[in-house]
Amino acid sequence: MISNSWENSDNLNQIEQQEPLQFFNTVYELYEKAEVSVGGCIDRYYCMAGFKIRLRFAGEALIPYVIPAIAHLEIEPISDPALTVCIWDSASTNTAAPPRPNQHIAKRGELQGLINDRIYTSFQWGAYTLSTLDRDRNLAIYWVDSTEQIPYWETGACLRTIFHIWMNQRKIQLVHAGAVGLPSGGVLLVGKGGSGKSTTALSCLNSELFYASDDYSLITAEPKPTVFSIYSTGKKNADDLERLPFLNQAISNRDRLDTEKAVYFLNDYFPEKIIKSFPLRALFIPRITGKPNTTLTPTSAATGLSALVPSTMMQLSGAGKEACQIMTNVVNQLQCYYLELGTNIQEIPQVILDFITKGDR
Repeated sequence: MISNSWENSDNLNQIEQQEPLQFFNTVYELYEKAEVSVGGCIDRYYCMAGFKIRLRFAGEALIPYVIPAIAHLEIEPISDPALTVCIWDSASTNTAAPPRPNQHIAKRGELQGLINDRIYTSFQWGAYTLSTLDRDRNLAIYWVDSTEQIPYWETGACLRTIFHIWMNQRKIQLVHAGAVGLPSGGVLLVGKGGSGKSTTALSCLNSELFYASDDYSLITAEPKPTVFSIYSTGKKNADDLERLPFLNQAISNRDRLDTEKAVYFLNDYFPEKIIKSFPLRALFIPRITGKPNTTLTPTSAATGLSALVPSTMMQLSGAGKEACQIMTNVVNQLQCYYLELGTNIQEIPQVILDFITKGDR
């Protein structure tokens, strides 16, 4: 299934053999029409991994779905953003959807016929959103047919395809990993669903540690391994919420927990605990043991990479050899451990804190 406007496209002409730049310009013209339709744009500004980014909304409809996840990165308006992302939906702006490309959409969303050295275009399955980026102009467009189609997980990690492709050019990689630590240093948390990664990261909000992410982070190896926060959100299985009761106030979708994971917009409740970046000391791979105590077991960089790379590559449209190289360069400089999770939740952040502060001495 594709979005309604693309699936039921009686009023749209499919594009055949259209050049990537031509397609981008067509979508941008539609965005400009959407702006006019709603009487102008609304700009918000953010600093992400040291880069100033402008989000330009055609109307207000998508603002509540996009900005809560990155609210901790908001800055005052500037005149020269490094990247501008134009954001719009067809329903609220009464503007036609982008023309549907007459080509196969890859599993990760790549529209290969609309990708070249300058333009990147993808369609996000599940969220039914179109993302396209002009690298030369540092200009991107994010479109969805209607806010009613946006799934809960998209609100917790908005615009990630655009950020991933744009940051990768700058040797900064979006990864499927959490991160917690101190300003002096911290750890990357890597693991598949159900491994305890989110529980580990979220438990640190109730400790001396700071929180960067539980699901997606930005990392770079240059000039030294560093992690940057991108989304101040968290997710937790609805049947496991009692293990972190201090987070109950922050659940944003309490009325839908029968079909969705709990989503936390943490900057609204724990702004003092959100950290924007820190040097990386180690990679931890959480795994549940059922034993009472939490311990660390050393492992190899190869094991760390095998926990990080496949899940990142599978989730990110367009992730290729450059992404693998950045992740390899980072992990090869880190100590790697299994974080053997005990049943005493309060002990988990203490073990991480002890590791970090031991390195500070």
